[in-house]
Amino acid sequence: MHNVPDHPVEPGGLLEDEVDILFSGLNSIASVTLAVSGGADSLCLLVLFSEWMNRTSWPGRADVVVVDHGLRAESAVEAEFVSQCAEQNGLVCSVLGWTGDKPARNVQEEARRARYQLISDHMKQTGAEALLLGHHLDDQAETFLDRLTRGSGIYGLSAMATDEPDGPEGLRLLRPLLGMRKSRLEASLRDRGLPWCADPSNEDAKYKRSRLRRMARLLADEGLTVDRIAQTSQQIRLAREALEATVQQIFQRQVVEHPASPLKIGLDTYRAISEDLRLRLLTLLISRATGTRARLRLTKLQALDAALLSEGDCRHTLSGALFATHGNTVFCWREPGRSPPETLVNPCGSGLWDNRYVYSARKKSTSRKFEADFFLGPLCNAPVSGKDIFWPEGWPKEVFDCSPVVWLRHGNVLQMPVSLGFQGEKASESPELNLERVQFQGKLLANYISDEDRCAEI
Repeated sequence: MHNVPDHPVEPGGLLEDEVDILFSGLNSIASVTLAVSGGADSLCLLVLFSEWMNRTSWPGRADVVVVDHGLRAESAVEAEFVSQCAEQNGLVCSVLGWTGDKPARNVQEEARRARYQLISDHMKQTGAEALLLGHHLDDQAETFLDRLTRGSGIYGLSAMATDEPDGPEGLRLLRPLLGMRKSRLEASLRDRGLPWCADPSNEDAKYKRSRLRRMARLLADEGLTVDRIAQTSQQIRLAREALEATVQQIFQRQVVEHPASPLKIGLDTYRAISEDLRLRLLTLLISRATGTRARLRLTKLQALDAALLSEGDCRHTLSGALFATHGNTVFCWREPGRSPPETLVNPCGSGLWDNRYVYSARKKSTSRKFEADFFLGPLCNAPVSGKDIFWPEGWPKEVFDCSPVVWLRHGNVLQMPVSLGFQGEKASESPELNLERVQFQGKLLANYISDEDRCAEI
């Protein structure tokens, strides 16, 4: 008797118990947005989520977004299809259009960036806490192969996370279907007699993702299956998380961060750190000094590292941050350059200044004259003489050029709320303003090096 079928067995759709486990993490979230394109993956996400929401009486709020990139003639029809599906499942859908001129190169990457920007703007308006995506296990394997061809390192080869708190545009990304094979998602739709949109570009050999799918089938015949690729990627992610923790510990134990934002570390301490950790520490120092998370070229990071390791004092600029060695200390601070931090006139309420400080301002006086004279800006633009400042010991004066300062124009009164003393006259009438440093972020950044049309990460 045969102990195996004579033909391939079609995979079954997801069972209710499985779905309940996949979406159980949403019980602590009050509002979500589902990104749906009309393909089988995201459409299955929409259908399964709607059924789970009704079955469990989930108390949260949800809506659907579809981005019409305008790159194909069928995109508007597909967006309307998603809107109808959302309505049938009891969810409001918004169609977000990517307008303006389209790039001639790297279209898919630029479309991805535009998509997240549009969705981020939408979620800021609705107050949604997280974005649900339909990524699955096959996507995980394709991403690994794509990064492998780019010469990626531990960051690029690590797996996508089911819960990514700091994704593109700062969005929290949730991928409840990440552990499921694509075939089971399609089977779930077939079980319900539901159609989905088929993007012809998914099989077009001119797109890299399409070629990778074909490659994955050949690799599976040799034993490198989707499950094994995903397992390897997950193991690399664990190593990446260990590196993140190590870099964060080095930063917290060895780096001195002044409340006014410059940073310093002992040169001997820096030299004793292994090269890989030094490069990652540099990206973190730049991020803290500038308030940005720029993607840095590996060759430029290595050049900065070599300069810091060389004998004698050095001075180096990278991605808006200035590095300088004086004696046995490495200093890092935000460079004023051509674009110093903005000067806010009459700030009130709360807000973000230069991506580095959260401010909360309330004035003691309501006189119109007082309001017109209230400023928050960088020290380099403030109406104060250096001889009137009590400079902290152990820091060069220039590292405070972009430190936040509050001043009142009348009487040249100046206040420095971030540990810089001032020996000029005191304000008889001054604003109440609190400044808090933006919270420390220890997450590793992807660092890129251009090589024609390819990228490599450390």
